[in-house]
Amino acid sequence: MATVTTSHAPRKVFFAQLDGLSGALAKLDDGRVYFFHPESGDLREVTSYKGLMALGEVGLAQTQYILDEMHGGYAKQACSRDCAPQVR
Repeated sequence: MATVTTSHAPRKVFFAQLDGLSGALAKLDDGRVYFFHPESGDLREVTSYKGLMALGEVGLAQTQYILDEMHGGYAKQACSRDCAPQVR
């Protein structure tokens, strides 16, 4: 039986407002902080903390949903994974 390993550290995502727009705040693998507006799909890098308010931590399930949406949606994530058997 193959063992699946992941190298991603658990991430924290926070509910946030940026210039009055509600969304989520996350730090991705590239080390940058991003603001994501789920209704419009707008994803922008946070370059200034002026107008930014972190409101509270998002739960685990909602965090995964937001991170999938930030990367193009669940279907894109599921279909773009390398599903080839790993030979050791």
